[in-house]
Amino acid sequence: MFGYVQADIEHLTQAEKDRYKAVYCGLCHTLGQRHGFTARMGLTYDMTFLALLLSSLYEPEETHNTSRCVVHPFREHSYVSNKYIDYAADMTIALVYYKCIDDWYDDKKIIAKGYSALLSNAYKKVKINWPVQCSAIERELSALSEIEIKNDNSADAAANCFGRLMEALFVYREDFWADYLKKLGYGLGRYIYLADACTDLEKDMKSGSYNPLINLISKPEDFSERLQLLLGEASDCFEKLPVVQDENLLKNIIYSGIWTKYNRQIKEENNK
Repeated sequence: MFGYVQADIEHLTQAEKDRYKAVYCGLCHTLGQRHGFTARMGLTYDMTFLALLLSSLYEPEETHNTSRCVVHPFREHSYVSNKYIDYAADMTIALVYYKCIDDWYDDKKIIAKGYSALLSNAYKKVKINWPVQCSAIERELSALSEIEIKNDNSADAAANCFGRLMEALFVYREDFWADYLKKLGYGLGRYIYLADACTDLEKDMKSGSYNPLINLISKPEDFSERLQLLLGEASDCFEKLPVVQDENLLKNIIYSGIWTKYNRQIKEENNK
């Protein structure tokens, strides 16, 4: 369900590509530094976007460094650190931990159970620091599980759970911008859930897995207009935020990049 909120790399300038990579690598580095090496496996583009958004909105002091890692062992790469990247790393732990718990309960995936065990101590620390966000994740994923168990075919009921989850994650602190961030997170969360349901439609129809769109559409493309409306609501909130740093990069993600994974998976399904 993760990885939808990413950049459209082909339409970024070289400077924007470098900045995007530096924040992505910074999030990876911070995950390892704060929560241990295995935490890096939870790295997502979605939380990279959150780190970019909050950094642009609040303009914190940043540090820039270079490092080598397992992925790039022979070449140093640049990365950036700030307190909002720290926050995005903590939210990554919370999301991935409960995603693993959910995968274990729903599908008995041994790998998910094992990874949740590795993240358990890290999650306990995150929950102490961010109780509101972690409670929202627990509450909304539990509600989503109930919807799936009941086989509720309301697309809104399921998507709203993930929307409320993302809404909570997008608020670093309650201030003047909190309501806009909540609405932005809510819209993106609903999009992520329903875009994922679209791309999994054929697979879920064959396996009998829960998917609220099975009785609503016959092919993923039938839902694209609804997805566009959801993103329209989210982008309206984004436009109200006074972002200056990384503005074009953020717009690239909101208006173009967010369709990258969806379009790729739809194309792959149509080519089968």
